[in-house]
Amino acid sequence: MVYPRNSATIQPQPPERKPVRAWRPLLARLRRWRRASSRRTVRQTSWCREGFYYLLVVAFVFLAAIIADMNLLMILAGMLAGPLWFGYRLVGSTLQGIEVVRRLPPAIGAGDSLVVAVEVRNHRRRLGSWTLVVEELVERLSGGGQVLARPVVFFPYVPAGQSRLRAYRGRIPQRGRYRFGPFQVSTRFPFGLFRRVLTVGSAQELTVYPRLGRLTQQWLRRHHVSFEGADRREQRHGEVSGDFYGVRPWRLGDSRRLIHWRSSARRGALVVRQFEQQRNRDLAVLVDLWQPRAPEPADLENVELAVSFAATIVAEACRRGGSDLVFATTWHPEKVLRGTASAALVREVMEALAAAEASADERFSALADHAFACIDRGTEVVLITTRPTTPSDGRTPADWLAALSQDPARRALLGQVRVVSTSDPKLYEYFQPD
Repeated sequence: MVYPRNSATIQPQPPERKPVRAWRPLLARLRRWRRASSRRTVRQTSWCREGFYYLLVVAFVFLAAIIADMNLLMILAGMLAGPLWFGYRLVGSTLQGIEVVRRLPPAIGAGDSLVVAVEVRNHRRRLGSWTLVVEELVERLSGGGQVLARPVVFFPYVPAGQSRLRAYRGRIPQRGRYRFGPFQVSTRFPFGLFRRVLTVGSAQELTVYPRLGRLTQQWLRRHHVSFEGADRREQRHGEVSGDFYGVRPWRLGDSRRLIHWRSSARRGALVVRQFEQQRNRDLAVLVDLWQPRAPEPADLENVELAVSFAATIVAEACRRGGSDLVFATTWHPEKVLRGTASAALVREVMEALAAAEASADERFSALADHAFACIDRGTEVVLITTRPTTPSDGRTPADWLAALSQDPARRALLGQVRVVSTSDPKLYEYFQPD
């Protein structure tokens, strides 16, 4: 080919090289390894009792070989020392690349069956892990960090690049918040002469809700009578249940079964039937958790009974629905829970009751100031207290409650509060604990 005289020679461009991406899987594996290594603390390998006895035998044979100057005993001592070196190296490599994952339920009730799944993952590509013992502590966060249990799960073998799943079961009898973990993984493979332990994973918390009892027919009947005697009876316009109320224009999402065809033909547009629903009376539950400074077992039992009774009332009210709910305790008087009776509100109340603790301090005045500011007129107020019905000063809980406020309007509202004391034997006429 002939090029023009003044033109430059065009050199062919080399093909563009694509960046090599083979290192990316290796980098991702390295990141996972560092992340797993940052969450664990490897302890030093320790001697087992059997390993210590075996070392004494090896030392005895070695000393006998030196004293007797016998080559056969020296060879025997060397052969006996081989398993020590091999076991030390292998027990250290067995726990490399091990990850432990715990699967806890979001929450359970006190006394319910608890199933905790434990999964062990082996991130190594070639070597498996033998005889793994996974152990963790379960301790109660409140009450001085009492250790509840030390469950142990045994994994005979975890192949390379795979995982194994096991579970342990138990029951937590007392409400509160509990901490699980971290895990301690140990092994004595292969000869049981050495034991290596590492701490892996992070701790998790579990909320144990209070026990739920059963409200008797007398309580439900008393609640119904109080509702019929209320100064107002609210109604809502719903869609399905209740008496026929009227018609309204059709909206997106309405069921075709609710269309009133005759009225639609007369108006020239789709209209749907609307029903009238009875609304339950609003409810406020106040819990006064009081106990003496030196509580006896009966005082502690009254506190748990009050918590269980309050949890049962709230759960029943939210199950029925159709009302607003106000809840507060003397544990945190400033924290008042308020909203429509629903499953979300039940969870908030249960979490508050799970962590609530009784105190000998007088906190009910603060509870009354915060709670009654959120209670509307006509709301049924139930005060659950652990105070005795015949206190030493001669005042009943109702008298003590009425004397809290100097405001006449507040005093009139306090006079309508239904006081229930857990120290009163009449409580069992309304509530049956499980």
